[in-house]
Amino acid sequence: MVLTRWGIEAALASRTGSNTPIDPRIAQSHDALSRAIDESKLSRSFTKSELDLLGKPLGDWRPVEDLASQMLRWESFGTLLWAMRIINGLPKFYAHFPQEMLFQATAIVPAFPATVTSFVEYFDSGEGSKPEHIVTPEEMRNAVNTAEAWYWRARAQVVLDLKESLEGDSEDIKEARKKVPAALKSVMANLESALGQAAARALADGYIDEIVGDDFGVDGVAYKKVDDHGIRDMNDVAEHRLAALGWMAGRDWDFIKGEVPFIHPLGSLWTPQEDQK
Repeated sequence: MVLTRWGIEAALASRTGSNTPIDPRIAQSHDALSRAIDESKLSRSFTKSELDLLGKPLGDWRPVEDLASQMLRWESFGTLLWAMRIINGLPKFYAHFPQEMLFQATAIVPAFPATVTSFVEYFDSGEGSKPEHIVTPEEMRNAVNTAEAWYWRARAQVVLDLKESLEGDSEDIKEARKKVPAALKSVMANLESALGQAAARALADGYIDEIVGDDFGVDGVAYKKVDDHGIRDMNDVAEHRLAALGWMAGRDWDFIKGEVPFIHPLGSLWTPQEDQK
């Protein structure tokens, strides 16, 4: 429902100018969605932040805080559909779920509340509630381990970028280096070596397909050599898939960007294999 509202708001935001009349179909879609939420009683399952978003008048979603952030939830949504065996497999962690495929996969048509009710009942007490409609513990474990590996690599890139930004002899950079905590300095000093170890472990355990330049391979390119847009994308994909997997493990659905906790305390790359149960 939230992603449907996202689509409506995105369509509204794509108008060529603020004075462009609202397409009647957008307003009709918004009204239909509101009715579907009321009739299906799904609002009881929404988080506070979701209720706040859905309660905003049409056109009041903010470009960055609302539209951009919710767009990334497609990765969480796709992960949930995979866990319920509605779709097969998770894309690589440098590729997005196709939004159209996810939208069609549930057979939910927000304008028809009965389709929402049917979907919920199917997985609450129907065929969808049977064990064969949920991924196996082994499949879930592999998904968690892989997501943790790619999220660790994404967070490591933040430190690498910081380290690079502190290189140089200008007075400003020298002053900035003085303010770096000792623990972080130690991490920066040892991170290149840790990357090689992490890549080797990730390849051995099947979390990545290749190593390029002692780093995670991304279609033949070392992770650190991917352009800025691609690196942001990989961070977002790993973060939102891991957040969904964490929710299935009992964590909150809402999270602060950049602060998604690992499910294993140390993350899959540094947890002994015998403890990854």
